[in-house]
Amino acid sequence: MMSRVPAVRLGRIAPKVRSFSTDTRLIIKKVEMKRILATITCLLMLTACNGSENTPDKREETVPEITLSAETVTIPEKGGTERVNVKVNTVWSIKTDQSWLTLSAKELYKGESILNLSAGENLTGTTREATVSFTSGKEKKELQVIQPCLVPELTLSSTRLELSGEAGSASVTTEANTTWTAETDGAFWLKISAKAIRSGSQEFTVTVLKNYSEEPRKAKVIFTSGSSKVELEVIQAKGEPFADGAFVPEGYQLAWHDEFDGEKVDPDNWRFEDWAPGRVNHELQRYVAGGERDGKKTAFVEDGALNIRAMKHNGEVISARMNSKAAWKYGYMEARIWLPKGLGTWPAFWMMPTDQSLGWPKCGEIDILEEVGANPEYTSSSIHTESYNHVKNTQKTHEQLTEGAENEYHIYSCRWTAEALEFYVDGKLHLTFRNDGAGNVSTWPFDKEFFIILNLAWGGDWGGYKGIDESALPTTMKIDYVRVYQK
Repeated sequence: MMSRVPAVRLGRIAPKVRSFSTDTRLIIKKVEMKRILATITCLLMLTACNGSENTPDKREETVPEITLSAETVTIPEKGGTERVNVKVNTVWSIKTDQSWLTLSAKELYKGESILNLSAGENLTGTTREATVSFTSGKEKKELQVIQPCLVPELTLSSTRLELSGEAGSASVTTEANTTWTAETDGAFWLKISAKAIRSGSQEFTVTVLKNYSEEPRKAKVIFTSGSSKVELEVIQAKGEPFADGAFVPEGYQLAWHDEFDGEKVDPDNWRFEDWAPGRVNHELQRYVAGGERDGKKTAFVEDGALNIRAMKHNGEVISARMNSKAAWKYGYMEARIWLPKGLGTWPAFWMMPTDQSLGWPKCGEIDILEEVGANPEYTSSSIHTESYNHVKNTQKTHEQLTEGAENEYHIYSCRWTAEALEFYVDGKLHLTFRNDGAGNVSTWPFDKEFFIILNLAWGGDWGGYKGIDESALPTTMKIDYVRVYQK
């Protein structure tokens, strides 16, 4: 037999599923309360965390503040330092927009401090202004600095000095409210006692060389401070012509000279080479700086003449090579010279260009006088160019007997124009080299400034071609004067 399954009555079962006992409802309420409490706790914790994170941010967002004791500062026109008291609550950087203003600091730190603002004299001719900028983050503040213009003032006790034709000096008194510079207008015969005039009072002296011209001459001393200028006129009376006579071509005027009538070689006129033996032409001498080595003088003034002396010292021969500080383009160059004696001597009076960038011999060379002791009293004049030089044995030269050249003075000279170079001994022409007019620097590099050289070499390719005789040492070349004339 089959068992009988009880019929299911859905209508009665459903209410039992939806209904809960009293204990069950209490359990559900407890769970819900725990969830709510947990949620509230999380929210409270998040709120607390957010609050703690915001606290330091509020401190960093402190607004930078700066307090200055002045908004505008004025520095005196003669310069100086002004102070500004500064108070800040954080770090500030500082800079100025003008180079003439100096600041004592580039940064300010929290607290109170002093900022120094400094400037020199204002000689610009107008009031100048600067801005000092203070920066901290996005905050900025500016300080204005003003400096009035200093008007330079210079008063001379006289604006004109008159001197006789003889060598001498004269002075004026200067009164200045600032520093002035002083310079001549280039007159070779005039020297000044100072190149700067101080603020206040001082004596200013001008010194003139003897005037060998039959005409009076004028020059100016120019004082400058900023854009201001004051001039002192100097007039020297005419002098007497050279007693020994100079063979000066017509139309030429004295432009520069050294009579060697002082107590020493004039450093304003000459500079000395300092060369080791063998530097040029395999010469044996050492040229010493300043014309002196260990108290041994190789260049000195005595009895109104320049003496260049070659001598043995510490196992070697020392001598002097002197270059004029001035240079000229064209002119009549003349020197009165007494040549030295001795096998091995090689005295010279010659010229080289100030611009030797082309190298020798392309730069050019003018030899007014040369002589070697191996062939006494035979004096020569030469020119050297790229096309004509002694290395190629193509130099343009002329040698002649000059009787008494080693026992007395003779006058050696060169007349140099754009057309030709003419060489003379005692006023007599003995060599002419003409410009070929081709515009070729290889054959005519003589359209630029050249300076004068005086030297006494010992030995070398030419000076020693017959050997040397050291028993002739010491030996001396004497130069009575050197003069340059120009049209």
